Amino acid sequence: MRDDMARVTKVRPIGARSLRVRFAGERRERELDLTGLMARSVHFAPLMHDAEAFAGARIVEGGLGVAWPIRTKWGRLDVSASTLARIAEEQEPMTGDDFARWRAALGLSLTEAAKVLGVGRRTIMGYLKKDELPAIVAIACRALARDKSLLAAHYVPANKISRPAA
Repeated sequence: MRDDMARVTKVRPIGARSLRVRFAGERRERELDLTGLMARSVHFAPLMHDAEAFAGARIVEGGLGVAWPIRTKWGRLDVSASTLARIAEEQEPMTGDDFARWRAALGLSLTEAAKVLGVGRRTIMGYLKKDELPAIVAIACRALARDKSLLAAHYVPANKISRPAA
């Protein structure tokens, strides 16, 4: 078993569709809205309108997941800690400072970042000052950072293209 595997150390339902979760190695708890997961997954659909069952969330497998007291045709209704950690990461707001770190990590200038995201250079400069960027921008940035082939497929820096000798 790998040491860097996500583990849930605390889980508490909040309302009918959100969980407050603490992951191993983290001090703070995160609030995860699972409405999208329930609405878009046949597996989790039984929880969509069953607040009582949702309230039965509990940690399983030594923190490797969270399960609910519902049996499906696939077995017990559960979700892995790594999936919950990914949802938590994706739901975290992206700030201007986060955006600056993203741009630096990918080595993008303001103009290159603007081209990659399909916006103007001034918009990129505005993002750097924001407390919270639009969710779609955060989603795109995280996807581009996670998968370098995605960036390579959609952007070639002009200074890297060899030009024929004059």
